[in-house]
Amino acid sequence: MNTRNSMQISAARLALRWAMAAAAVIVLVIAGSIAANRTLFSPQHQVKALQQHLAKGEGAEALGLMQAQVPEGDAVALDGDVLKRTQAGITEFTTDKAQPVDGDEQLRTVTAHYKAHGVEKESTYTLRHAGKSWLLFDKWAFEPSTLPSVKIKANTVNEVTVNEQKIPLSAGVSTLPVFYPAILDASFSTKNFAADTRGMVVTAPAEEPVEIALKTEPTKEFIAAINTKVKKYLNDCAEQQVLMPSGCPFAYNTSARVDPATIDWSISKYPTIEVNYYNGAWVLSPLKTTATLTLTEQDLRTGAKAKKTVKEDYSFTAQLTTSTTEVSVVPVAGGEQVAG
Repeated sequence: MNTRNSMQISAARLALRWAMAAAAVIVLVIAGSIAANRTLFSPQHQVKALQQHLAKGEGAEALGLMQAQVPEGDAVALDGDVLKRTQAGITEFTTDKAQPVDGDEQLRTVTAHYKAHGVEKESTYTLRHAGKSWLLFDKWAFEPSTLPSVKIKANTVNEVTVNEQKIPLSAGVSTLPVFYPAILDASFSTKNFAADTRGMVVTAPAEEPVEIALKTEPTKEFIAAINTKVKKYLNDCAEQQVLMPSGCPFAYNTSARVDPATIDWSISKYPTIEVNYYNGAWVLSPLKTTATLTLTEQDLRTGAKAKKTVKEDYSFTAQLTTSTTEVSVVPVAGGEQVAG
């Protein structure tokens, strides 16, 4: 038996096995590297990483990843809780395979699909090949861009609520830079004025800010406050036992003699309050009231006395001075303002 030859054969077989194992490892490493390069080091992965930063409210990380410029405005929606709230309604975020860009082989576009409060939307991102890492893995960087912005407009108020955050207004306007995608919900509610929530989904950059214009409406409390003041004014007028109450819209003319003690005014119908926004201010529509007068007249020739009831319609206006919490009503009767 040739022991030496057997040992040589065994050593050769062992070396072959090691070589085959090493080759298999190399193949697995290469395959894994290719797979990783297609996933973890792909343009799509960068887009998903960006969305993860946004969902966590990590604005600085997202901004650095995007290499984006921030337009002028209130940056409150670019970080922290407000940023997270802009992403709360973004669900089922997925990406398509990166697509080449004609004319530049280093560029790729990635389209993301998602739902914004259940409505299907999409956004497209552009990335550039930025070399390789460890000679194996591609590096992709977002093409520098400028973030979109949203202009929020509202009259009569100094601030609005955007995604649960109070935002101050300047001359009724505030501009907010935002990431995309983003969902913004704006509204406001004060004692006298309110606006229903209006939503906006931002899906891409734009040269001009997209607008959310809030429609201001008077509150029930505001109308009730005006109604109370107008009623008090008319009731005060009705308490005057004269034919022409001072500073009041109604009056009665007669050639007969009237005993002042018999004069009794009452309001049969109070005005309907209607407020409109016109030329930068809230104005009260012309007011109509119905007043009833009872009195006793004495004929100057015969001396006969007769009880009389007169019911007529009268019109007047009133000037409003308003804020979000206060309202002043100044009636105007006979062309003269009356303290109210």
